[in-house]
Amino acid sequence: MQARRVVKVGLYASILALIALPLATLPAQASEGVEASYHGQMGFGTGNGMLEKWCALPNFSYLQEDGITGWNKRKCNDCHIGVPFGNEVWEPTEEERKAVCGKCHTSEAPTDLDHEVTVAGCMNCHYKDVAKRGDDFDILNNNDVHIAAGFLCQDCHLKWDDGDSDHQFLKGTAIDTTEPTMMGTLSCTTACHFGDEQQQAHDAQPHSMKTNKGGVLNEHTDKVACETCHTGLRPNAALASRQWNVFTSDGKPLTTKRAAGWLPEHKWYDNTGPGASGDNHLPILTYTERRDAAGAKIYPFNTVTVDWFVRKKDSAYDDIIIVPEVKAADTDNDRTVTVDEMRVFYKQATLKTADMNFSINHSVVPAVDAFRCNDCHGRGGWVLNWEQLGYPGDPRQKSKDKKPKK
Repeated sequence: MQARRVVKVGLYASILALIALPLATLPAQASEGVEASYHGQMGFGTGNGMLEKWCALPNFSYLQEDGITGWNKRKCNDCHIGVPFGNEVWEPTEEERKAVCGKCHTSEAPTDLDHEVTVAGCMNCHYKDVAKRGDDFDILNNNDVHIAAGFLCQDCHLKWDDGDSDHQFLKGTAIDTTEPTMMGTLSCTTACHFGDEQQQAHDAQPHSMKTNKGGVLNEHTDKVACETCHTGLRPNAALASRQWNVFTSDGKPLTTKRAAGWLPEHKWYDNTGPGASGDNHLPILTYTERRDAAGAKIYPFNTVTVDWFVRKKDSAYDDIIIVPEVKAADTDNDRTVTVDEMRVFYKQATLKTADMNFSINHSVVPAVDAFRCNDCHGRGGWVLNWEQLGYPGDPRQKSKDKKPKK
């Protein structure tokens, strides 16, 4: 009940929820444009799907590793399910409909695809967010204030039609999005948390002015994202690094994880998509590169350091040497492939290292558990690294120094 009290849902969100078509009312046969949705993930040659977006974590090259055959062999299609390739209009068989639609529209009756989408249904695929972000969506654990209050994912991620698909959903401005645009987005303050008065929707002040610090906290929201204070320490373990030149005895890349309770990295971000990563839409971001961009705020991330081989010194990030070839270069069989070993096969082979940043937006803690002023400011401040963020020191201390003495 405490979680219910701290979740403040604005009138605007309530109206949207009433007018949005619930998934349960949509017949499966009327799923027009599923193949054009970002959940359809077909996308090859369209820019809308996963097939042409190389990612450092699986390090799989669609073009070099047998196309859709390799995609399915790697079980990428367990989540990135796709639809038949090359079809402008999807007319699925019953079997295809069960396989594709049933990923989201879960039910005890496999043919009941009109069944309401549940949190568990979303987690059929989004369980991987636990590894990338340390999230916890288990309704029994109370590690997300919205889930604890009985919210479903689609209560915030409302269904919408972008003209190409009636199966799009409002999404957060995650830096690791696979979409080339940021259409159909939501945020804490645009969806629900306006403040004391509804008219503040256009000038959101989410903290009540009835409290002593409400005004100061609302000033913070100009430069500090809600998630920075309200996601806290991460409730689950998450990825910390992955090396695609070092392999374990079972052939997997050497991977390290952060233990539950880890503190995110904080960086400036302006909600416009991936970082300075060329044309491959990779979530590579330094601490301050977006600091002067319009709308930039300090956001929390899980920063995962990844190593992998590319063919030449000046190769693009996705000009990778595929994993089977990397393993074949391990001539001394020590399960570690050096640059020298790799250059026997590719004379200019280079080992790339980059930090992939994964946005943290969920597992929101109640207000009473959010970070407090002294967690960031003062001698005992430990959450934000002010120097990394481009400050000469604690900005609150600096403002105090400027105050005239009485």
